[in-house]
Order: sequence, then structure tokens, then C-alpha cells
Amino acid sequence: MKENIFFRDIVLASGLGLVMLLLVLKPDEYMQATLSGLVIWLNNVLPALFPFFFFSGLLLKLDIFASFGHKLRPITHYLFHCSGGAGLVFLISIVSGYPVGAKVTSELYKQRLITQAEVMRINAFASTSGPLFIVGAVGVGMLHSHAIGLILLISHYVGAILNGLLYRNYRYSKADRNIVSVAKADKLLLSDTMYSSIISILLVGGFIVIFFILIKMLFGLGILDVFANIFLHVGIPIDFTQGFLSGVIEVTTGCKFLGECSLNRFLIATIAALIGWGGISIHAQALTFLSSCGMSIRLFVLQKFTQGVFSFGVCLVFCCVFV
Repeated sequence: MKENIFFRDIVLASGLGLVMLLLVLKPDEYMQATLSGLVIWLNNVLPALFPFFFFSGLLLKLDIFASFGHKLRPITHYLFHCSGGAGLVFLISIVSGYPVGAKVTSELYKQRLITQAEVMRINAFASTSGPLFIVGAVGVGMLHSHAIGLILLISHYVGAILNGLLYRNYRYSKADRNIVSVAKADKLLLSDTMYSSIISILLVGGFIVIFFILIKMLFGLGILDVFANIFLHVGIPIDFTQGFLSGVIEVTTGCKFLGECSLNRFLIATIAALIGWGGISIHAQALTFLSSCGMSIRLFVLQKFTQGVFSFGVCLVFCCVFV
């Protein structure tokens, strides 16, 4: 065990050393990547997510949340073996997108409104992208089709629900307590919520910048090109492989690259899979919130993988029918 840990530390230290060396050798190139990440965060992510961070934080501290949660409980318990609050997390997630669902889930856990086991089950279906990104950015902006954007949107949410059904019995026990009460709002409600929201949006921005730099490094080192040439031998185009691998890391970049490929049903379904998967950048953002809830990294990655598979399958069926 100690040898494995030592080997892991050596590999990690070597990788970080290489990253720092590249930053020193090509500062201008990676400064530009940093600025690109900051521009995306400032122009697109900050205005889209910050209001949801703030107002959802306020919502969770009001008694009305418990009232709505109680009304949704028959549905969420029947489908996902979760309390009613899970239904509101899902609704907030599908409206706002990544990683708001994870943040809201972590807030519920901190307030002791849900159990640790429920966190694991909720994440399976309440970790979703939003309509502005799927229909607006990907459908209209990248694929130039509002109809395809709607297919991607429906496939994404149906895939999330199917994923929730898959994990509905994970660590479930009939003895699970159903918590419906909430803590009363105090005098620091606004300031505490504002502080939490600012820290959260800054964390998201930091991860966006870091992964922009890493993708730039992978292209600069030719690592993505190596994989692309390998898959080329089995008939998979280079631009498709580069787009897919980029999307595995950062979903926006991957969707952009795939949107420049020749459009077909399989490519549309692949984009749906990437949106369901979310990208490692989104994983890092979500786990920032969920790690305090005891969420296992392996379980999180597995849930996002199966969500991507469900989204791919549902989208492929829709494409065969409507495209």
C-alpha cells in the first residue's frame, strides 16, 4: 500500500512539475489561455450562475422550502427513494445548470435536511446542465438548429431521470429518516448567503481557468493528436476524436469542436453524452461542494458516466425518429 501511495505521489509530482515547466517556457501562450477562461467565466458563467447561487441559497433557508418539499415527497420517494427536497433540487438544477444542483444538495446536507445516503441518490438525477447552454449555446450557437437543441435538452433530462432510477436503491433503507424541518432564518441571512455565493462562483471560475490551461497544454504537447491518429486507423475522423476527448475534459470546448464536424445522428447523440457526462472540469466544480457530504469520487464519476450513456441512448432514439 505504501509503495502504491509513493508511486502515485511521484507521478503526481512529475505531472505538476511538467505543468509548471510549460508555464515558464511558454508564459504568453498560457496567459492567453488564462484570459480566455476568465472571459468565458466573466461573460457567460458569472451572470448565468451567480443569481441562482444567491437566490437558491435564500430559498433553502425559508420555511416555504419545507412546505414544497413535503408536497413533492410522494413523487420523489416513489421514483428515487428521496425526500421532497430532492424534487426542488432537480427543478433548480434543470433551470440553472451545472454545478448549481451540487451546491444546493450540499446546502441541504449542511442544514441536515437530507441524509448522506440521499446525497448520493440525488446526485444521480439532479446534476444537470441548463436550457440556456443546451438549446442556446450548443443547439443554436454551435449546431445552428433550435430543433436539435430541443432534442438534446429533452434527452438530457430524460437521461437524468433514468439515471436516478438506476441508483434509487443505493444505500436505501426503509428506516431512512425523512427530514422536513428547516432552520429559522437569522439576522445574517443575506450576508451569509452573499458570502457563500461569491466564494462558490469564484471557485467555479478558478476551475474553468485551470482546465482551459490544461486543454491548451494537451494540444500543445500533441497528446490529443496522438489519440486522434490512433483512432483514425479504425475510421474515426481526427476532428471527431479531438472534439470528443476535449469534451471529456471540458464540455463546452468539446461541443464546440464537434459542432464543426459533419453533422449526423451519431454525432448529435455523442454531444448529448458529453453534456450528460459534464466534463472533468464540471466534476471538479461539483465535488468542491459535494466532498463535504461524503460523496465518493468513484461513485460520482460512475453516476456521470451512466448519465452520459442514458443521454446518448435516448438522444439516438429521438434522432432516428425526428432527424
